[in-house]
This record gives sequence, C-alpha cells and structure tokens, in this order.
Amino acid sequence: MLLTGLVVFSLAGVACAATTSLTVLVAFRFVQGTGAAAGTVIARAMVRDTHEGSAAARLFATMMAVLAIAPMVAPLIGGILLTHLGWRAIFTTLAVFGVGLTSMTVLSLEETLPERKPFSFAAIAPGFARFVRTKEAPRPALVIALGFAAQFAFISGSPFVLIGGYQVKPAHYGFYFGATALALMAGSATGARLLKGGTPRRVVRIGGAVLLGAALLLLALVHAPWSGVLGLMAPVLGCFFGLGLVGPSAAAMAMDPVPDIAGTASAIIGFLQMTAGSLSGYVVAKVGGESPQALGWQMALLAAASAMVIFLGLTPRRAGQAAAA
Repeated sequence: MLLTGLVVFSLAGVACAATTSLTVLVAFRFVQGTGAAAGTVIARAMVRDTHEGSAAARLFATMMAVLAIAPMVAPLIGGILLTHLGWRAIFTTLAVFGVGLTSMTVLSLEETLPERKPFSFAAIAPGFARFVRTKEAPRPALVIALGFAAQFAFISGSPFVLIGGYQVKPAHYGFYFGATALALMAGSATGARLLKGGTPRRVVRIGGAVLLGAALLLLALVHAPWSGVLGLMAPVLGCFFGLGLVGPSAAAMAMDPVPDIAGTASAIIGFLQMTAGSLSGYVVAKVGGESPQALGWQMALLAAASAMVIFLGLTPRRAGQAAAA
C-alpha cells in the first residue's frame, strides 16, 4: 500500500508539471494528495505493528517533531523554485522526491505486518465499525481531531490577523509561523522524554492541562487592548506546545486497543484530522477576517474542547488495568 501510494504521488507530480490546464492541474493535485495520504496512514500503522504503549507514543512524538519542520522549510524551497525556475519545477521536485522515497522503501524498508491480509473492500466497513465500537479508541482520535482543528485555525487565519490586523511585515510573518512549528517540536520532544517514565495517558492529561491553560490565557489576552501581537502569540505558542504533547500519545492510545486493524485506525485518525482541519480553516477564513478576537475565540474553544474530552472522556483505568498498561 505504501509503494502504491508513492508511485501514484510521483506520477501525479509529473502530470501536474506537464499539464497546461488549471482544471487538469487541480484534478491531478487531488490524485497526488491521495497518494501522499498513504505515507501518513501507513507510517502510523507500521509503528503500531512493531511497538505499543509508551514505545509507540515515543516514535509518534519523533515523527511529529520531524514533520513540524515541513511548514518552515517547504515554503522556503517552494518560493526559491517558483522565483528561479517557475511553478512547474515545484511539481517536478515533488515527483523526484516521490521516486527517491519509492526507491528507499523498496531497498531498505521491511514489511511490518506479521501476516499478510488480502485486500477486500468488504472488510473495510466492518473495520471502521469495530474501531468506533471499541471503547478506548474513538475518544483519543477525537482529541487529535480537535487539536488539529485548532492548529488549522491558526494556519488559515494568522496571515490575515498578523499582517492585516497587527501590521506585521509580510517578510517577518515567517518568523511567527516558524515559532509555532518550534513550539510543536518542543512539545513533542518533551512528551517523548516524559514517556520514558510515564504512560501515554499521563502525558495526554499533562498536555490537556497545558491546552486548557493556553485557551484561557488566549481568551484573556486577545481582548486586552494593551497586549498587542504578543498577547496573541504567547498563548498560541502554549497551545502548539500542548498539541505536541497530546498528539503522539493520543494516537498511541487510539491505536493500542485495535492492533490487528492498525491501518484502519490510522486511516480514521487521519480522516478525522483532515476533516476537522478543513472545516476549521474554512470557518476562520469565512468569518474571522483580520480580527484577532475571532481567531482567538476559535482556537481557544477548540483547544478547550480537546482538553475537556481528555479530562472527562479519558478517565483513568482501574488500578489493575493501569498496572497492566
């Protein structure tokens, strides 16, 4: 499945670079996205195939810390390619990266699934239903989705709020955006260290406390006329730090109860993430405009909702179960 996704991603990149029609470009870009999705879904499933509990959460934390670099580096690379070589070079570069990743997968990545399972459309729906019915799985996935929605609210609304509302120079916007990526990385790294002596459930609850505190601080400061851009960014960085703490451990908690359908669990987590992020980005762009208060309220409510699911839905297990975990 991973190789299939990478091949689709690479071929779609070539098609995007070669097309002369905007409609065809959008269509192949959609196809490229479906291929790219295989990487995220299968990577999580492979971690769960080989690790569980705190060990899986530590690997998820490492993955999140590395992925946080992409929002800082990708626009820089894309801007250089666009300026010097034109827009087609961007898709050509993506295709080359896809071919490189395909080659690396063939040469160095071993199969992690203990027993090969034949693909069947008939088996997909029961797997989804089982994940939803499994008591310990859906709530951590909801925590991840709500946190991702808060993250996408900032990604979608921050250019308008920072540049238009706070008059930040466009050339300086990247520093603010990069700071959130660093906060996400710091949260992931901190979570990985905490997991050496604790459980994913404990790290998630610590992250929930950070998210709730950041949400309350954001609501307080974004309405203070004296706080300025720092009044927005300081709690936002706290929120991203909390998301870095929560995300990896919540993913491990969601996938642990269903190890034999790890791919299905990973797909559901990714679907909920992207759906929540898309809806959140649409809302903040539609109604927020350049208002720091609108962005602050949406981020705060989503972060607080994620924290509430943690504290009210992810209750500690009984003593015997906790010891087993």
